[in-house]
Parts: sequence; structure tokens; C-alpha cells
Amino acid sequence: MKKSWVPGLLAPVALCFFSGVLVAQTLPSVRADVQQTILPVQTRRGAPDLQCSQRPTAPRANTTREVDPQEVPDDVDVQTQLRQFQDVLPNAPLAELRPQKRTLWQAQAGQPLRVGIWGDSHLAAAFWSQEWARLSQLPPDAVGSRFLPASMNRPGVRLPLRKSCVGAGWQYEPAHAMPAGASEPGPGLVNMWTQGKDAWMSLDVRNATAQADKSQLRLLYQQTRDPISLAIRVDGGEEQRIDLQGREGPAVLDLVGDDVMSTLELRVLEGPFRLNGLELPLPVDIRLQLDVFGYPGATVAGWRQVQATAMAPWWGASTYDVVVMAFGTNEGNVQPFDAAAYTQSLRSSVAAWRQLFPQATCLLVAPGDRGILVRRSQKNRSGAVHGTRPVPAKLPDFLKFTRVHAEIGRIQKQVAQAHGCHFWSMLSAMGGAGGSYRWAQQNPAWMAKDLIHFTVPGYQRLAQSMAQDLGWNASVFAPK
Repeated sequence: MKKSWVPGLLAPVALCFFSGVLVAQTLPSVRADVQQTILPVQTRRGAPDLQCSQRPTAPRANTTREVDPQEVPDDVDVQTQLRQFQDVLPNAPLAELRPQKRTLWQAQAGQPLRVGIWGDSHLAAAFWSQEWARLSQLPPDAVGSRFLPASMNRPGVRLPLRKSCVGAGWQYEPAHAMPAGASEPGPGLVNMWTQGKDAWMSLDVRNATAQADKSQLRLLYQQTRDPISLAIRVDGGEEQRIDLQGREGPAVLDLVGDDVMSTLELRVLEGPFRLNGLELPLPVDIRLQLDVFGYPGATVAGWRQVQATAMAPWWGASTYDVVVMAFGTNEGNVQPFDAAAYTQSLRSSVAAWRQLFPQATCLLVAPGDRGILVRRSQKNRSGAVHGTRPVPAKLPDFLKFTRVHAEIGRIQKQVAQAHGCHFWSMLSAMGGAGGSYRWAQQNPAWMAKDLIHFTVPGYQRLAQSMAQDLGWNASVFAPK
């Protein structure tokens, strides 16, 4: 392992005295094939809050009221099609799932339970994982994330950061859609890349109670043949220039403070620069490490397109006890759905995933029900009897996506069994076919207006159902 230090500054040690208090540093050692640069930084107590610069907003276009808007279809029409629908749920009976709760969530002796979750927009919003953290009944300082994906300020993504600001010039590179995201991937299967100078980002790394609690931060990036120059500012202090150079490939920049840090500002002076993510030290008394890698629009194909050898350097010897894969909604959006092609893609993706985490317990989560919206003119067929609305020539197929998601779940269950993984279906948790329409009628609604995503209460209910079926509760974290 190659280490480098800024000339004239002392190298950090594993245990440091900060303000007379012994603070354990929990960032693990990096692998021998990962270049490591250590930059000591000065911190300041009482650092001001981040102030993101205001971007100019485009004036709103004049919009006219839609005469025939899209709405949730009438229940009578949905029920007519449901009676004709052969509902084959892709989930195993709950009686088959519940015995697994004794072995699914098992931490190593003396270690926190380490869980890594990859998925699409359902996970990216973090409502699901936040409910899981609540259901654990652990205090907030006993739950933490080791890795943050490089998706700061991406719409639809909520990361466990107090605040983040991202300037212009950055491009997101999800592995499922962009070659660079697959060839040089971060742990979250997404990178942030910039070619120009002066691209910047600012992060507030204080905890949820606004307290600074991290004396180290690790930037994960890709070293290029030519040097990379960054300007680093911690807690609003003076900028420090750091020149990163060495062999091409995965590399880390460790920022080690003389006390705990509050804010970090990064500016690219010379690039290009590809950020793979951020690694955080875990609290000493951590009981649950919950790393969530959700990205809107993501598909399982990201795992098929990456090489396990390109991902492995980030974890080293410290990986996960349980890994979860929750994809399928975006695959089902491609019409017509090709079951054979999806099966082949899923098999190769899960094989690559299991190659990276061969010892971890694995779980595949199939997508939930999805509905379709109809024009107002296609609703209220009873009104046609009184001559107030024309009878539509043909009703849409309200269960088109239900059939696709059921097939995706069936395939996922087969692949999960072939790789020794557990399986759980959101569609089954919603009560099967027609669940999206039933959930939209709840008060408050559990389904979002697009009938694809869920509301906050909906995500919470899914998390509660999954926790009940798979034995996720406070007893998991009780002293053995």
C-alpha cells in the first residue's frame, strides 16, 4: 500500500488526543492495491452552517389548465378487470419466510450488524431505510453509515448528510447507464465526474443533532495518469492545496483533523476528477451500519456491467453481514417486457454481486404493484347512462404493469433460490394485484399520484411489513 503525506506535516496515528479526550479512529485500513494520501487538516469549533449559492431559476412557462387530465381510474372499472385477472403472487407464503428471521440478521461477535442495500428510486429517497432504523429501536448514535454514494444533490436522492451543496460542472455516472460508471465504479454504482476547473461541492458532515463527531473523512476517487489538484477547506478555514498523483486506479484521500470536523469544501483545480463516494468513520458504540445505495432510474444491469475486481478495493476485509438488492420497477417500464432477456440479465448481475460478497446473507426484493392513470373522459362510466359522458370504446389495461411485476418477482424468486438468497415481494406486501389502486385510496394515501412510487406513509408501511416478515425488530440487536 502506497501512502503519501503532505510535506512538513505529521502523519496521523490510529488513536489521537483531541482536546484532552481520547477518540478512537474507526476508518479501516485500505487494501494494498489502493493508493492512499493522508492530509492533516485544521478544524474550528463553531463552524458556520453551509450557505449554498442560489442558482438562477428559469421563469415559469405559462401553463394552461389541462382539459382532460390524467387521474386514478374508477374503482368499479378496476374491480371488473381484477375479477378476470389470475393473480399469481411471486412471493412465498409468509409461513415459509418467517423461520428465516433466526438467521437472516446475524452480526459477527463483537461487531455491529452491517447491511448494504442497492436499489432504485424506492430506496434513494431513504424513507424506507429511516423506518428500518426506527424499528430497530436503537438510539440515533448507534446507527450510522460507513459509505455515502457519489450522488450528492441528485434529485430524488436523500443522503445521511446534514446538508450538501454542489456547483456546476459535475456529471453523474450511474453504472447501469454509463460506461465510466461501470468501468471505474464507486460502492454505490454511481460516480460524480468533472472535467473542468473550479467544480466544487460543500458538505456538512455533522450528525442529525448538528453535533460534529467525525475527526476523519475519506474521499474515494480514481487516480489518473496526470496529477489531480484539489483545494480543501475544512470548517470555513484556509484552503489547502493537495496534488494527488501516482498509479492509475482506485485511490483514497484521508482528511485527518486535529479535532472533529463540521464542514468540508472541495474545489477541483486541475482535473479531470472522478469521485466514487465518501467513507465515514463509524461511532465507537455503533450497533447498526446501514449503507443505502439507491439511485433513481437504476436497474440491476449495473451489477452485470461492473467487474467485481473494480468494486472490491473499497471494502477490503470489512464487508457486510447482509446484502440486499431491490430492483425491478425500471426493468418493468420497458415495453414489451422480455422475460428471457431479463432472466439472463438478472442471473449474471446476481452472480457478480455474490462474487463480491460471497459470505454475506443475501436478499432480493421484488417490485410492488404499479397502476396506470387514465384521462378523466375515460372515467365515471356510470355518468354515461345519464348522458353526461360518452362511453369509451375500450378501457385501458389497468393491470398491465401488475402482470409484468408479478413475472419479475417470479424470476427473482427463482434466481434468489439458485444463489442461496432470501426473497421478499413488495407486490405481495401490497395485497397482490390492484394494490396500487387500493393504496391510492387510503387516507392519507400510501401511493404517490403517479401510481409508481409511494408516499412517505406508504414507504413506512412497506418497511414495517418487510420487518415483520423477515424478523427485523429490536430483538435483533439485543445483547447475545
